[in-house]
Amino acid sequence: MAALALITSGMGVAAATTGEAARPTAAAAALPTAVEPAIAEAQVVEPRAKAPATASCQQVREQAARAGKETALCVERVPAAKAPRKVARAAAADDVTWCDGQEMNKAYVTRTSICENQLLHAVLIVIPTGAPLGDAYFTVKQEVNTKTTDTHFNEDFFLRVQAVSGALVAGFTIEIDGECVASSACEQGLGPWTGPAPVTLLSTKEGTWQRSWKKTTGSDTLMLGYKLTTKYGASKADVEWGANESRAWEVRCDNQVSNLAGCVVPMYTPTFVVKSKYSEARQFIGMVQASMSSHPGWEGKGQPLTREADDKVAKKNRDIICDSTFKPHPSTPKPTQCDEFPFAKSKQSGAQQGVTSGKVCQQYNVMAQTIEGKEYLSLTWPGLKEGKMPPANAKCARASMPKNQNEGVGGDLGRFTKAQRLLGGDGYWVDAGNKP
Repeated sequence: MAALALITSGMGVAAATTGEAARPTAAAAALPTAVEPAIAEAQVVEPRAKAPATASCQQVREQAARAGKETALCVERVPAAKAPRKVARAAAADDVTWCDGQEMNKAYVTRTSICENQLLHAVLIVIPTGAPLGDAYFTVKQEVNTKTTDTHFNEDFFLRVQAVSGALVAGFTIEIDGECVASSACEQGLGPWTGPAPVTLLSTKEGTWQRSWKKTTGSDTLMLGYKLTTKYGASKADVEWGANESRAWEVRCDNQVSNLAGCVVPMYTPTFVVKSKYSEARQFIGMVQASMSSHPGWEGKGQPLTREADDKVAKKNRDIICDSTFKPHPSTPKPTQCDEFPFAKSKQSGAQQGVTSGKVCQQYNVMAQTIEGKEYLSLTWPGLKEGKMPPANAKCARASMPKNQNEGVGGDLGRFTKAQRLLGGDGYWVDAGNKP
């Protein structure tokens, strides 16, 4: 009965390296702080289930031995916990991306940004013995931003050599290549620097990629990919990452949601917040999420709602849920409307789940009563007085709702759809006050 009390109380409801290298020296840098989105809203995108694996240093050594080489260079991602303490501190102190301070080697996304910080460890190996001739740690930090007024977007790219030892103290070269793939739909400018760049301890290489969606109709997913090449003498090592490893590195551009084309990060699932000013509509949605076993749109409990972009289908959904069996409650403030959840403009509408009449949905009423000259509204349902919850196995819900609240939430949903560039089938959460 906790949900009942809550609703009626007014809430709206990298692998280890081979051998022991000499301990590198490191230093931190004081750099400008990046403009950051709300990190609390960022989401982590896990690697693809069948992402290609990067060769380990042991595999590199074995391949070099078969090729008759005397030395080989390998580069691996390492977690900060496996790096020397000074290196980890220096990497964190760079402070150039909005995901600084978050876990390294994980991709964070918002609806308009991608951010990842990596810690890489390069080791120069003697092939016959496996002994290290030297090593280096460097950080790679990236921040893609699509929040523009058109289909051009930028990526800031940053690399710093945090520590070196042994033979690599004399210097080595770093080269970055990137690609933006989507047939002919993506145009990419020059990289952050040109060609192999010589680097030594505390060298910094940074710059900006500029990209754009070349088309003006439809939509395309632009897949970002990267290859970092580290070279010392005749030895070199490549590390690749991007969309082949994680869907975080996808940007989708379209002109189908509003009059203006734009780009978003499709792997981010945005949240539609039902405003507290529509308190009874908010309570209705929160109650449905809490009582229905599927918990529609409730983050952490159920699955996201997905947009139904076909207006004809949405109208059919509404006509089925709010059919002739719906009768406005006489005490609901007029004008009264039938309010349904999941929304008619979602593919989770009961009408798309096999419901043929709204009479089988959960039923709610917003009722008004006057106490000492002041009107109070409350959300009720059959069985409330007996302490019974609405049927958990229902696939839909409808309520006798004041028109201003029903249309207010509907208008906000339409503006949210445009702002987040939700295409048909795109998911979104619904926050009706049930978040912990």
